[in-house]
Amino acid sequence: MQLAPIDILIFLGYFLGVIGFAVAVAWRSKTRDSAADYFLASKKLPWYAVGASFVASNISTEHFIGMVGWGFLYGMAVANWEWGNAITFTALIWIFLPFYMRGNVATMPEFLERRFNRACRTIYAAVMMVGLVIAMLGGVMFAGAKALHVFFPQVPVPAGIVLLALAAGIYTVYGGLLSAVWADFLQYCLLMTGGLAVTLYGLHHAGGIDELMRALPEKFIVFHPADHELIPWSGLLTGLLSVGIWYNCANQFMIQRCLGARSEWDARMGVIMAGFSKAILPFIVVVPGIIAFHLFSDRLSDGDKAWPFMVREFLPAGVTGLVLAGLASAILSTLSAITNSSSTIFTLDLYRPLLRPAASDHGLHRVGRWSAVVILLVGVGVGLLIAGLPGITVFGLIQQTFFYMAAPIAACFLVGILWRGATPAAAVVTMLSGFVVFTPLTRFVWFAKIPWLAPYDNFMHHTFVVLLLSALTLVIVSRFTRRKPDNELAGVIWTRAALRASPEDVEKRPVWQNLALWWGLMFLSIAGLCAATALFGSRSRVIEAERASFEVEGGTTELRPRGTLKDFNLWTGTGELLFRPARAGAAITFVLPDDRRGTHGIALVVTRGGDYGAFRAEINGRPATLAWREPSGDAIRVVHREAQVFPAEPREGSATGHTVGRVAIRSMPAADGPLRLTLIAESTAAIGIDALVVTH
Repeated sequence: MQLAPIDILIFLGYFLGVIGFAVAVAWRSKTRDSAADYFLASKKLPWYAVGASFVASNISTEHFIGMVGWGFLYGMAVANWEWGNAITFTALIWIFLPFYMRGNVATMPEFLERRFNRACRTIYAAVMMVGLVIAMLGGVMFAGAKALHVFFPQVPVPAGIVLLALAAGIYTVYGGLLSAVWADFLQYCLLMTGGLAVTLYGLHHAGGIDELMRALPEKFIVFHPADHELIPWSGLLTGLLSVGIWYNCANQFMIQRCLGARSEWDARMGVIMAGFSKAILPFIVVVPGIIAFHLFSDRLSDGDKAWPFMVREFLPAGVTGLVLAGLASAILSTLSAITNSSSTIFTLDLYRPLLRPAASDHGLHRVGRWSAVVILLVGVGVGLLIAGLPGITVFGLIQQTFFYMAAPIAACFLVGILWRGATPAAAVVTMLSGFVVFTPLTRFVWFAKIPWLAPYDNFMHHTFVVLLLSALTLVIVSRFTRRKPDNELAGVIWTRAALRASPEDVEKRPVWQNLALWWGLMFLSIAGLCAATALFGSRSRVIEAERASFEVEGGTTELRPRGTLKDFNLWTGTGELLFRPARAGAAITFVLPDDRRGTHGIALVVTRGGDYGAFRAEINGRPATLAWREPSGDAIRVVHREAQVFPAEPREGSATGHTVGRVAIRSMPAADGPLRLTLIAESTAAIGIDALVVTH
């Protein structure tokens, strides 16, 4: 795309400005040469900096590209990734943070050593280094460079990887956590502003949120069945207990911001601020995907291209530069957070305990900086390697890596902090068996080989099984091994005292700064948004075509698996049900049972392309009027069509030879028993059906 000069100026100004700002913050710090300042910002961070950094370090390219793409496919069900944080943030605020702050902990592996032993600390530190540097740092660099290449084609992906590493590295290596957090504060403002700009412009062109909900009610389903291929409700729930607990409550990458807070109140209040941000985040990283489906489904065959496509199509000059600055903010803040937390873990949990126990403060500071440089170089190497491997889905790589590494660690933290009977030996056995035994068995044997588990073969269900087995192992082995004496467990086992604020905060905080008050408002805000959306979405039901009951007259059917067509990832479910008519007039009839009384609406998600044919429809033997949307002469606007026959040829301007068509049935009788939807072929060309949507 051609950017206006003002957009390029805004983008370059952002890049130089954020680096200069972060370096200046570190330079003005009087303690910038100490290890405490470098790793924990001298414990002087206010709550708003903690909260902004907590969000900014979490949001990156995989959200603006991958999560928007998932929203394009699956709608608001993807919002559970963000809204589910209400539960894990609650655990962090009321269970974990009081012990981290009152125990003056510097790293998460250090806390694990206090609770269990040094072996647990070393294992966790090593696993975190591999997961953060190999899977996440390199992946985010590659995804970020790839996203920037869309807007700046003259910058190749390898050069973009180096540029991003250099930009994030300058201020992170120099200033440590202090620079990273205050840069995150600035970047938080930009990414939230830029992200909301895309949503607001999109809603304007889509006709508002009411029109979006009326046109695509199925996109507002929040909870899909337990056998859904990607986001089953059961997997989302169980994922909160494993990945959610680890990622938000025991992950150095996230928790380090809280550890640098100037007080326990600031740390907890920062998490509450992050919770309010998570309440609105689906409107930034999910709703744009639904808007793109509404406006551009005839021109997009890849959901991952939805967000860049929207930015290119309808943002005016100046606003585009602001949005691109927001995207760059998301990338740099995540790279900075990974680099800083990884160097902290290496220096404090591996280098000092294993190599230099008597290392000086100055020596640790120097090692922290040099290790950050090496970590960035390794990340660049991994990013370049991924760039040379076509077909890698970075969002899937990062998500699955975290899911498979989280469960044993979450079990040790959660059980360990709640039950004093957990023993050091049991924790070591749990972590090793979780990574080496339970994860491979779950991933490659049980769900793949046991028939009754096969419908639930999803990485979110995998991690829950590993969590249960890890927790069970921890409890059983603890019964036969020696636990730590009570005096050594003081301060690391949860008690009701954690529910109260620290004494100094109680004395100096007014009533309106009460933590319980703001936590309650945060929790109710998220719960209210989730409940309202779920209530509306419950009116619709998506039935994958291959799972529906159907009858065929004058033709054959076959299932085309997902990924059969190159660069076409739009299908949901197992794949596309392909009906091949033997003659014009051949028909396929779907039986859609629905015992709810009243008027029903039906829509089809079908494939359009040169090798697909037109069809007409009947409902319970009565001809139906078909309605659909397609592009107008205006690049943004769509026009509404109604006819007795749906043409399946590709529309002008489609990205590939095949795109999606959403066809609604306009003439719908009240349901009085099963609904029978018949598609009648106009020729011998195939009809591709992905899913059927029934709305009450």
